[in-house]
Amino acid sequence: MSDIYNRLSEPFPQEMEKIINKGGVNLTYIPVSEVINRLNKVLGVDKWSMTIQSCHRDPNDPEFVVAHVRIEYFVTEFSTITRDGIGGQKIKRTKSGAILDLGDEFKGAISDAVKKAAQTFGVGLYLARSEEAMEIEQVIDASNAPASEHEKKWQNFKDLSGVLSKEQRDAVGAFWKSTYGDKPKPKSADGVTADELDALLAEVVRLQFNGSHVATKQ
Repeated sequence: MSDIYNRLSEPFPQEMEKIINKGGVNLTYIPVSEVINRLNKVLGVDKWSMTIQSCHRDPNDPEFVVAHVRIEYFVTEFSTITRDGIGGQKIKRTKSGAILDLGDEFKGAISDAVKKAAQTFGVGLYLARSEEAMEIEQVIDASNAPASEHEKKWQNFKDLSGVLSKEQRDAVGAFWKSTYGDKPKPKSADGVTADELDALLAEVVRLQFNGSHVATKQ
């Protein structure tokens, strides 16, 4: 599923992106035809369907058409993922007040709803998200990245230190001070060099086994 999501959420080529001005602000959007094409290519033409749940003029504001669309992805014969989208379109009128083409407004509201539903699958989602949200996601992704050998070794040091007695932990502190002077004791993998970490690990192992010396690999 992660591979499918990555393919669905992949940014569109710039030539497919269109610009529309709303309220004096330029917004980038993807035509609904390209959204449908993405769903067809990634999910498969016979693996998803779209149902118009409703499409009507808003009773609270008749100048808007509101559409409710449902997209279903048939993962397996017994498993279906369903996503809903709500879209809207303001009715355009002539200077005399006549409606230009109500059919176009219904079509626009449905297209908007389709894109909103597809966004929940990742299609074009990058256009709707704020820069701040994407920066946060990058930080989360970085924190979930596989640990480096240095980080694994630091975690091993923490685990081994956790079973030491108070006297032994004090001995580790004394070892650090005698070896590295006034340098602050490390509190994370970022605050200790590879050589320092090897020395700390060797000292912890020595204390655990009541040895007099542990040789580290050079």
